[in-house]
Amino acid sequence: MSLWQHPRIMTGLCAAAVLVCAAAPAVFLTAVDTAVLGRSETVQDAYTAPTPKGEDYYILRQLTARQQQSATAYSPPTEEEETPSALKMYIGAQNSLENMVNGYEYRDTADAALQSLVDCGALSPEWAAWAADWENGTYYENYDGQTYELGVPYYTTDSLGFVTLKRFAMEQEALYTAFSLTMDSRTGVVTQVWISAPRGNDAAPATPDEAGLRDFADQAGLENLGDWARPENSPYPNALYSRNGEALITASVNAYEYSSWTDTMGTITSPHWFLSLSLQPCTEEELPVLVS
Repeated sequence: MSLWQHPRIMTGLCAAAVLVCAAAPAVFLTAVDTAVLGRSETVQDAYTAPTPKGEDYYILRQLTARQQQSATAYSPPTEEEETPSALKMYIGAQNSLENMVNGYEYRDTADAALQSLVDCGALSPEWAAWAADWENGTYYENYDGQTYELGVPYYTTDSLGFVTLKRFAMEQEALYTAFSLTMDSRTGVVTQVWISAPRGNDAAPATPDEAGLRDFADQAGLENLGDWARPENSPYPNALYSRNGEALITASVNAYEYSSWTDTMGTITSPHWFLSLSLQPCTEEELPVLVS
């Protein structure tokens, strides 16, 4: 019998051949999987997840670069650094009002940065309100007769892209820093906060606790370092250290004595409280130790 005389039978046989060829790889792979899963083999070194390091995080690389470059900015180059390609110049941020730029357009930026710290739990609303007390701003006139508005933030930037925003204030005709915040301009990560509470608070305002410091690490994207813990014998009442990242977070509330004069009561001395909260690179050997 000729198959060509029976097209239906021919079509069926071709279809069956195609199905067999298509199923062959699946059958082969299933057999291989069954053989592999049916036996176990010991490996010499079991897989372990890599431990995160400070160099894995952009913000810590930036802070370390700023620390290293600022330390060597004015030191003479070594023999290895005498080639022009090896030289690095770090330009630090200015700190005085006269050398900073009026940043009235960055008032919302300062408010948003403070509010983000409040929202994440790293800063109390009380401290944030004191920092952003723009309505009490007046004017300051320096020795050259230049006038500066104090109801706005002033800003400065270093060569690595860290932006510092400050609010200045006057008290008894003396200029002082009421608020300072440093952040990375590329990521918005806050690395340092300094706030002066208004005079008249006899009791110390709240200091960020351990949970607040962890929140500060989290806003910097560093919570995944996984080993934040209070350093032993630390002079800081509130601090967290990560050996993996070689990074230190500190928070402290301290006071300096402020003296004022009145006609009726003479000299009055009262504490002027300020908050300092910062993230900085720190090797284990550099950890500050409380001296007894």
